[in-house]
Amino acid sequence: MSKKILFALALTVLATFSGSRAVLAQTASLQEGRDALKNKVAEVKDRAKEMIQKGKEKVQEVRKKLEDQRSKRVADFNQRMLVRFDASINRLENIASRLDSRLGKLAKDGQDVTDFRIALDVAKSKIALAKTSLSEVKTALEAVAVSETPKTDFEMARGKLDAIKDAIKQAHAALVDVIKSIKGSSGKEKSGSSNNSQ
Repeated sequence: MSKKILFALALTVLATFSGSRAVLAQTASLQEGRDALKNKVAEVKDRAKEMIQKGKEKVQEVRKKLEDQRSKRVADFNQRMLVRFDASINRLENIASRLDSRLGKLAKDGQDVTDFRIALDVAKSKIALAKTSLSEVKTALEAVAVSETPKTDFEMARGKLDAIKDAIKQAHAALVDVIKSIKGSSGKEKSGSSNNSQ
């Protein structure tokens, strides 16, 4: 082979060797870039995980706060309802005692009040039923406050609230009937006494 060909071959090998150094240097810098990019991606992932965790914690705090507010509203509602029902029962008891004293006065005047007393006793028994229902509702609502399933327990308590409402309405209606019957008998006697005096 000629010297020219050997020289060309030597130049080609040398060029390839020096090019591979450049390629090796370039590959090393690319590898460093990849490593740096992997580190950045890992940092971003870590920050994202931290942010997600903080977000979850914040959501838990908000849920707990809302749950506390909801339970406070339910407790306030329950307390208002109990106070209202208790006041209603007290008013009905007051009316029943006033009617009892009125019937005592009518009996002293010589009127027959046995039918009125029977009707008043029915009204008093309905008031007593409403009072016992109120104590049941109080215990049911206290159970709702500490329950693991407050929604279902509150639905049961709501049913009892409806029952007490109906009992109060029935007691009120019975008292109204007693009052009407007393007024009706008083009106007859007044009209009868006015007819006798004429």
